[in-house]
Amino acid sequence: MIEMIKCPQPVTEKTQWTAFLAGPMNGAPSWQTQASKVAAQVGIENLTLLNPRKTERFVTGTYQVNWETFGLRMCDVILFWIPPQAREMKPWRYYAITTRLEMAENLARGHKVIIGIDPEFKNEKGEDMAGIHHLRRMAKYYGVKEIHTSLEDCMKELKAWMERPRKEEEKVHHMPGPAFEPMDKLSRMIKPSTSRNETLMEHWNQTVAPGDTVYVEGDFGAEEWKSFLNGRIFNQSV
Repeated sequence: MIEMIKCPQPVTEKTQWTAFLAGPMNGAPSWQTQASKVAAQVGIENLTLLNPRKTERFVTGTYQVNWETFGLRMCDVILFWIPPQAREMKPWRYYAITTRLEMAENLARGHKVIIGIDPEFKNEKGEDMAGIHHLRRMAKYYGVKEIHTSLEDCMKELKAWMERPRKEEEKVHHMPGPAFEPMDKLSRMIKPSTSRNETLMEHWNQTVAPGDTVYVEGDFGAEEWKSFLNGRIFNQSV
């Protein structure tokens, strides 16, 4: 099943592979709404898509940022797609600048990213937009083998990554207790969780795949974080 969770709908649990749809929103076409269809067309199953394009007009900026930050840390892969600009923007805004900053941050953090840039994303002279050459070099430096030119090709890479061969011993993990601190579920999307908790969650989901088995030795900490972690988790005495 392909599920899409749109901001401001809260993420309550992680049950399958999860991809965050990262890309420009101001001035951009609503490309995120096509992602489920494209994923299905390439044969992807059992995927949750996190769509930051808010569906309610009066969502506060703080809520939006916290929703995105939590989703970016919790997801398995971040899919960046930069389409051509579709609408004029206010003079002081620069199209896709936030997307480029997020891309740089998550490449540096070691998160799995898939990148696509529409070939029509050019300036009036038909040249690459400012900063794109540097983005390509940076992506290569951090191990991104290909920058795609279609959302379909991005989804094909995602499918191949989800289905990559793994040895049986790679699916069983023995991990020390991460000692998550309690979260206030009622305010999680209003104020951010501690950066330590989110970093622990990000590292866990980059190490463990959905369906893996995890034996935790030591103090796991706040049990409510298990809802956002990959794998079947068992507490084990030291």
